Amino acid sequence: MSESRAPTSEEFAQGKGLVFLLGAFRSGTTLVRKVLDSHPQIYSPAETWFLLPLVNLWEGVGESPRYRPAQAAAAIRQHLSEDQFLDCCRAFAGRFFAANMPSGARVFVDKTPPYLNIAGALPRLFPEAKFIVLARDPRGILWSRHTWRHSDDTPLAGRIKGVAGDVRRLASFYENNKSRSTLVGYEQLCAGPAEVMKPLCEAFGLRYDPAMVQYGSAAHHEGYGDENTRDHTKPHAASVRRWEKGVSQQDQQRLIEMCSPETLATLRLDTMAVADAA
Repeated sequence: MSESRAPTSEEFAQGKGLVFLLGAFRSGTTLVRKVLDSHPQIYSPAETWFLLPLVNLWEGVGESPRYRPAQAAAAIRQHLSEDQFLDCCRAFAGRFFAANMPSGARVFVDKTPPYLNIAGALPRLFPEAKFIVLARDPRGILWSRHTWRHSDDTPLAGRIKGVAGDVRRLASFYENNKSRSTLVGYEQLCAGPAEVMKPLCEAFGLRYDPAMVQYGSAAHHEGYGDENTRDHTKPHAASVRRWEKGVSQQDQQRLIEMCSPETLATLRLDTMAVADAA
């Protein structure tokens, strides 16, 4: 966008000035959003989550202790067509993003990992929105989920299916929305953040700011997200291959097979993952 002002709620409703950062849970999305949030014209707060219940008003999946989501969705569909419902969602979302936008910012980057589950609806819901697709070696995602301080006692092998499913979902979204998406590699970001951020800023119509790499020097809205990013001031490569300590060769191979070679190739992870585990 070329304007020097923040988008209006009506413009946000169409996705103008709006970027979604999509990535699997524990793939480094908090790190990316804090680096982006350190740019003076980008606002990327903690996870918003509001689109999940909003979209589910139409889908009606899951359970609620107070009402049946499926029945609520059926009732809504008696009053609105799908296009009308999407217009209502846009109006709410546009006001949400506009109400949060600070003075001086031009681009809102929404980083909410669970949005990967509704990613297919986002391009239609916000026709002018752009997307960042964050790809990380699935072994790194697996190990990060397993060693996360808030993880339950599920064994590492029991997490493989979930990781592979998220990686496949991410690759499918990118394959179907390449013209509106920028693919970012977590490992590449850790090794050379400036080289990754320069084209990303260009994709948003912004000038790269070298200070954004030192994300620890800027104040950030804190909420849901990886607390580990608070212990550092800039991206680092110390955690890139930490999975080598505890992911067996057998589990590596099973994970890579469940992700599928085609999926890894789409996310440009094929040579890194398959060759290492062979």
